Amino acid sequence: MVRWIALFLSGLVLTVAFGQENANSNDTKEQELQQLRERVATLERLVQLLQEELATLKRNGYALQSQTQLVALQQQTEAEKRKLEEELQRELQKNPPSPAPRPSPPAVIYGGGLWQALNPDNSVIANFRTGFRGKRPFASFMGSEFSEAELAFQAATDPFSRLDTFVAISPEGAEIEEATLTILDPTFLRLPRNLQIRFGKLLAPFGQLNSIHPPEQPFVDSPLVHRLWFGHVHAEHEHEEDEHEEENGHQEDEGENHEHEEGNGEQNSRQRQNGRQHQLTPANVPTEGLFTGSGLSLNWLIPTGKHVTWLTVAPLNVDNPTFQANSGRPVWLARIRHLHELSPTQTLNLGLNYAFGRNDLGNDTRLLGFDFTYRWRPIREGLYRSLVWQTEAYWGWRDTGNGTVKPKGWFTMVEYQLSRTLFLGARYDFAQSPDKSFSGRGFSLAITLFPSEFGRYRLQWNRQRIGGQTVHEVWLQTTFSIGTHRPHPL
Repeated sequence: MVRWIALFLSGLVLTVAFGQENANSNDTKEQELQQLRERVATLERLVQLLQEELATLKRNGYALQSQTQLVALQQQTEAEKRKLEEELQRELQKNPPSPAPRPSPPAVIYGGGLWQALNPDNSVIANFRTGFRGKRPFASFMGSEFSEAELAFQAATDPFSRLDTFVAISPEGAEIEEATLTILDPTFLRLPRNLQIRFGKLLAPFGQLNSIHPPEQPFVDSPLVHRLWFGHVHAEHEHEEDEHEEENGHQEDEGENHEHEEGNGEQNSRQRQNGRQHQLTPANVPTEGLFTGSGLSLNWLIPTGKHVTWLTVAPLNVDNPTFQANSGRPVWLARIRHLHELSPTQTLNLGLNYAFGRNDLGNDTRLLGFDFTYRWRPIREGLYRSLVWQTEAYWGWRDTGNGTVKPKGWFTMVEYQLSRTLFLGARYDFAQSPDKSFSGRGFSLAITLFPSEFGRYRLQWNRQRIGGQTVHEVWLQTTFSIGTHRPHPL
């Protein structure tokens, strides 16, 4: 037993000694190879220094004592370099270096990295409002309401186009507010580069304020002309109006014969479906109004030199109190916009608008609009001081079959920046309903606090006179946003 233990220990000692010898041998060879590499590098530096010295002497005009000596020195240096390279090659053939370890493949993390880059820019803008309304300020509490949550999905579809989708979710339901595919570079269609094409449901190119979604406009509510001409009456108001009309119709038709009653009832039913779908009264004027439509928009940047001018033409399917046009005969809109730089701190934006289409009576309606926007922002105090003055005026010609009704409306508003986070705004507006059955005017004051670019608090007071009745409104608005949201055009 002792003999076997002795043999085992002897073998173990020999194995350790042999391994240590191999390790020492490998270390010695690595050291020799490293020394050879250092010698080759030293010779290369020496040759470089000699060449630089030779070039310096030639530039200074000094002649060498012996050209033969220089050639011999170069040949000797080259020969020694070749000899060292051959020795290094032989050593590498005898002891090839071990291959470097292959890196492990990167771990795939779903939901991040490349996959995250394929996701669009997402954002949510939530709009909350609390209001009082009556003959006096704070007379009647209207309650608090969640006006809407605007969901935005925006991304480039390819190097030539971009998709922008805005979904408005409100207590009345969800609605696609805007969904457009914009071709930014139409050269792949053999079209001019300065032509921009948009498809889908888009904001109509009529006026400057209409290019901004309601939650991001400078006041809690839209101007009266937008609310009366482009707004939509809530479903509950339409239902109450229909019930009221039906009751009045029954009372008026009691003394008439049955045949006349059936004929008029059929005709009145068609009129209610066609012409009374968006009936407006002073009591149900909506809070917001946005001119939207589905179709195509062509925006051409006119080469005018120093200043910038755009021409936009858009055939759209529109459904609002002013126009009711289907795909058979869309509303045609045209807008020319000119941006003039008055100075490095001041710009003036001028616009001329025209729209032509069918109204709810099946006849034609034409609109003409003019807008200008003045902006001032000083260079040194741009974060603390600014001014925006915006005015828009509209004129309409509505064919009723028995004549032409000519409504009109306009608004002007100013917003001045008091500090980095505080803004003061004032607005005065006037508008007549599309059928000119009533009119309204109002004055508004608003103070807005921007603690950050993701939050906004606004207090607004309105004094409005609609349909001969004067009312006061006090609004408190809170707007928050998360995510990446592209700015609206200037």
